[in-house]
Amino acid sequence: MKLKLFFIVCIALPELLNAQVKVNSSKFNRKNEAVFSVTGNLIRLKWPAEQKRFAEVILNMDPSQALFKSLNVISAGKTKVVSSDLDPAFLLSIGKRDLLSQNGWNIFFDKVPQKPFKTFPVELSKNSAEISSIGSRTVIKISSLKADKFSGDLEITFYNGSSLFNIAAVLSTTDDATAIVYDAGLIDKKSGWKNVSWTNTNDEFVTSAISSTDTAKNLAVKYRAIAAKGDNGAIAIFPAPHQYFYPLDEAFNLKFTWYGSGYRKMIEGSGIGIRQDLKGDNRYVPWFNAPPLTKQRLNFFCYLSENDEQSVFSEIKKYTHEDSYVKLPGFKTMSSHFHNEFVMKVMMANKEMPDVPDFVKVFKKTGIDIVHLAEFHYTAHPQGPDELRLLELKMLFDMCKKYSDSQLLLLPGEEPNEFFGGHWLEFFPKEVYWIMSRKKGQPLFETHPVYGKLYHIGDKDDMLKLLEMEQGLAWTAHARTKGSVNAPDVYKEEAFFKSDRFMGAA
Repeated sequence: MKLKLFFIVCIALPELLNAQVKVNSSKFNRKNEAVFSVTGNLIRLKWPAEQKRFAEVILNMDPSQALFKSLNVISAGKTKVVSSDLDPAFLLSIGKRDLLSQNGWNIFFDKVPQKPFKTFPVELSKNSAEISSIGSRTVIKISSLKADKFSGDLEITFYNGSSLFNIAAVLSTTDDATAIVYDAGLIDKKSGWKNVSWTNTNDEFVTSAISSTDTAKNLAVKYRAIAAKGDNGAIAIFPAPHQYFYPLDEAFNLKFTWYGSGYRKMIEGSGIGIRQDLKGDNRYVPWFNAPPLTKQRLNFFCYLSENDEQSVFSEIKKYTHEDSYVKLPGFKTMSSHFHNEFVMKVMMANKEMPDVPDFVKVFKKTGIDIVHLAEFHYTAHPQGPDELRLLELKMLFDMCKKYSDSQLLLLPGEEPNEFFGGHWLEFFPKEVYWIMSRKKGQPLFETHPVYGKLYHIGDKDDMLKLLEMEQGLAWTAHARTKGSVNAPDVYKEEAFFKSDRFMGAA
């Protein structure tokens, strides 16, 4: 009996070792230009890339092996292995959302990292796989993922016509009042990468040798990207340009990439990746909402090339036009709501005025043609004393004149907190001097010996008259959140809101 049992086990083991992983392909369009096959534990997908090339991925479903067995580029019938034996890695930080004090999930004034939170590695179990087509895209879903009370699947999306692909941990939870952020990256399991590269904040290309023993470092980079190079090419990773960054008051570069070994002492091995600063700008730090049963896509993009890192960066910068707005014939690009506070911090402080301020250089480099400012936000004297308020306005007008030219137009503007409710922005087609206070018996407007026509505004009706008389415009700032948590809903029946002088919200 024992001999018979031993014989059965010996026969069965080779069958198990050679078993082919089951892949659900019922939603895969075989007329798609992508081609896939399954051999044993390996899933192979080839999809069309740029310039008559193909890109190829080989996924290993063996739990003991790295997921990405090979990432290849195929050109003129020759296959080059760009990277091999890579694992995706995710760290999920889970905190508590304040749903009571303000406007529920629309809250901005939350301080998540000042409350208890914890970070968990996202663990992958290679239980099953599914391949599907969504238009010209191919998605491979691998189940399952788990991080504390979050669970879900890994989704890898490949795009016909490009060597680009996206790796996403798609997770959800049943817990309420949850806020999250995540770090992510690729881990080089066999130390095949020779160096890493990035563009620093001075727009200089930097390359550094990498070793599996290097302690992980956080980097401030431009274009949000970092690349690693092996013997036959390079791979770059970067986040979705806007989607990855939670809202903050201040726009700082908080070292959103990393490379090296033992990142945060939570990820084994050496890799490259993207990251969040959990404390943000140390003011209001809301992280991201994760309502119950919503699918949260913790994702990043990868780009493959058989060329060097500089070529990779040249390609990925095309996706954001090198972080600049493309000129459209017959149109100008305008942006609004910037608190530079140059008037108060430089001009009113009697500091030397530069030939070209840094903020002007930044706007020009991004291709913006018109900038509408939102000065004097909690920093100046909107209600007076009158002469001080008027001087501040004159300085604002002078600054806009001085630094406007044929490339950039600066429009004076403020973000008042008076009269209408919540925060709002205003814009006039010419210089208008006005003070946000009106004493009893004081006329709506009068003539000032230096500044000419001067308005005194005491309430919402006065403000509407000013907008009408001077052909001004107003609109709600950051509707339903921050200081406008109840606006514009709270004044939707007001005369000023229904006026053609009020544009809605932005």
